[in-house]
Amino acid sequence: MVMRDLFTPDPAPMLPLEFPQVELEGRIRRLRSPRYVDYDAGNAILGRLAWLYDHPKVTRPPCSLIYSDTNNGKTALAHKFARDYSPLEDSPDYGKRPVVYVHAPPFADLNGFYDAILRSLNAPYRSTARAQAKWDQLLQLLTAVGTRVLILDEVNNFLIGKVDQRGMVLNSLKSLSNELRIPVVAMGTQDAVRVFQTDQQLGNRFEPIGIPRWAVSREYAVFVARYVQSLELKQESEFRSKDLVGRIHAMSEGLTGETCKLLALAAETAIHTGREIIDIGMLEQVPWVMPSERRRVAR
Repeated sequence: MVMRDLFTPDPAPMLPLEFPQVELEGRIRRLRSPRYVDYDAGNAILGRLAWLYDHPKVTRPPCSLIYSDTNNGKTALAHKFARDYSPLEDSPDYGKRPVVYVHAPPFADLNGFYDAILRSLNAPYRSTARAQAKWDQLLQLLTAVGTRVLILDEVNNFLIGKVDQRGMVLNSLKSLSNELRIPVVAMGTQDAVRVFQTDQQLGNRFEPIGIPRWAVSREYAVFVARYVQSLELKQESEFRSKDLVGRIHAMSEGLTGETCKLLALAAETAIHTGREIIDIGMLEQVPWVMPSERRRVAR
């Protein structure tokens, strides 16, 4: 197969190239708003989450551990899933929280873990309360709001802190799933796998699912084209070129979140310059530092 065919996206309905005039500020705000574009790896994760959501209540609910490199789309997928399953205002279930997303505390700490869940529920609580009181409050609240899936992000943070606290947090997470008979989804970097392998029961209970980085491929070119299409530039950008797609891949290092951020910045630059198109010349104007370089400088 020739390279042109490899990087030619499937024919799809394109957005119209003519748009009503809107304020520059309004267009920029829209560019910076979260959006989701279908791609196979992301849809597979959303499918797994939906399967867990629909799973009947059992004594030992199935759980998942979703891991990938930083900024490769995990959190965006979790937020999309939570949004998709949130009851609408006109629904009789409005106010329920069938999916609860929690950002793990910065280190392993049982009280901090309970506080994080209570904050995600917007529940009043006393930080000085005993752990048992918080535990009882959590069980009551999660039952009352009809929680069916609990998502805990950045679980790799639990590698930081005392080993005994880590063990208590992980045991509490397992007990929470058992008590409520709901699936728990843990998310984090590759280090998250190490966290759960410290306990054989947790390692068996939380099925690991990795999200790989993109390769320079036709699928990546299609994803880039679809994402740029959603940004509603007034000129149609061309992503049949391996050079352009390869440059985007190199600058983002194949990470989904970095790709989206780069394309949004390039679109913003394109709007400000009036060219309304993303090409190699436009990418060269974007203020951008590659992810690995950011980490190197931070050391």
